[in-house]
Amino acid sequence: MKKLLVLVPIMFLVIGCGGGEKNYYPLTEGNTWDYRTITTVTIDTTTTVDTGSVNVEITVKTTLDNGTEVYEQVSTIDTLKDTSYVQKTDDYLLSYSDKADTVPDTTATLPIEEGNTWTVTSDTNYTETGKVLGKESVTVPAGSYDDCWKIAYISDGETTFVYLAPDIGMVKVHQAMVIDTNITSDFTMELESSTIK
Repeated sequence: MKKLLVLVPIMFLVIGCGGGEKNYYPLTEGNTWDYRTITTVTIDTTTTVDTGSVNVEITVKTTLDNGTEVYEQVSTIDTLKDTSYVQKTDDYLLSYSDKADTVPDTTATLPIEEGNTWTVTSDTNYTETGKVLGKESVTVPAGSYDDCWKIAYISDGETTFVYLAPDIGMVKVHQAMVIDTNITSDFTMELESSTIK
């Protein structure tokens, strides 16, 4: 679960499209996204399903301790809140864990183009890579979206797929894991509603 809490704020942060024609993550104060989550765990032949919710909001434009301008992003997973900070440069979308953070994670290289690959984290304990796989159509409770970028985030042999819709942002996340020969886990997060200003 800890890895998911680290990954969720990162997944919300991908902006841009080739040439800047479409906005795949609108950074505006007051934008919100509401998601439902479904986690299915199978141990031997017993399956349990757990549902939950995630809310993400861009709350304010602010500065880090070093003066870098960023957007504050608050993610609420069920009842747990996580605050992170997002910065867009000409070449990257960066995520900071707190205002004192001086070494951000690279959420994406910009513009987003099929085949782009980058190292996400500077953490020396594990390696995470992002790769743009292409475009797909996606249907979630909030509706159907065409031209969604499908991005794979790969870490320690696990892959999380993130789908980004134009002018909306993240609409779906999916991760399937084989924990061992008797245990599997499947996590899906889908957009239920959003307010984009």
